[in-house]
Amino acid sequence: MWYLLSLLLVAICAAQTTDGGRGELPGMRKDIFDQMKDAKKKGPTGQTAKRPECPKSDQLSPFRAFCIVQGQIYVKINDTEEKCRRIVSIGGANASALFEASRTCGAVGEWKRRVAEELSAVYFVGGWEEWPKSDGEPVEIEFEDGNVSVPITPENYEVIKECWARGCGCEQAANPKMKAILISLLAICVFGIGSDGVKLVWEKFFGTKKDKEKKEKKEKKEKKEKKEKKSKKGDDEVTGDESTETKSEKDDGDDGKSSKETDGEGKDETDEKDETDEKDETKESKNEDEADR
Repeated sequence: MWYLLSLLLVAICAAQTTDGGRGELPGMRKDIFDQMKDAKKKGPTGQTAKRPECPKSDQLSPFRAFCIVQGQIYVKINDTEEKCRRIVSIGGANASALFEASRTCGAVGEWKRRVAEELSAVYFVGGWEEWPKSDGEPVEIEFEDGNVSVPITPENYEVIKECWARGCGCEQAANPKMKAILISLLAICVFGIGSDGVKLVWEKFFGTKKDKEKKEKKEKKEKKEKKEKKSKKGDDEVTGDESTETKSEKDDGDDGKSSKETDGEGKDETDEKDETDEKDETKESKNEDEADR
């Protein structure tokens, strides 16, 4: 008895929440324990369902040209057709339905490639049963101007695989407006590069007006400096000659003065000698007179 009562009490306690159920009431805030409890109930989150892989293609196609432009499919069923025609449906499936079926499997960004290259796989995913079972069997294609039955072949598949991304020559994929814009941009680039090239060649061989002016100014400056240097050199030579002449004159003056002084000294000595001789003669004659007496 007591054992059963104990089990009942444990079950009641385990059924209670940490806050007595107040967190479940409208307008009540939940604490961290309530959040942990809710996370356990919900299980792991943030995991996205993995996209299933598409079934393998039979690598057969009824088209000789294929392109997708603005949500529409344009094709050629033989090489003799001049223009690609818009498809209304293929085996009862229109373009929108094929696109939707292609988006349900495989890589997300390759849905166009699957429609072009793996049309049989897209048919299988979409649940249609009109696709042929083997090589050479026909599939009904509805165009705007009528229906045509076209056989599927591996040769067509190889052609489509190589060219569908470039539009397979369909004029709808050419986009004349964008083509005109690209041609204009190309012409602008070519013109810009050509003009720059011509300009560089011209400047290399003939130079610019600014370069010519700069060169002329430089030449004038050099000529002026050369002339001033030459003039200064001439002045220095003249000054040197004058100083040489002045020095020569001075030396001549000094020589004349020296010779004049020498002459004067010689004259004085001669005069003094003559006077001495006269005195001696006078003295001798006087002595002779005295002796006669």
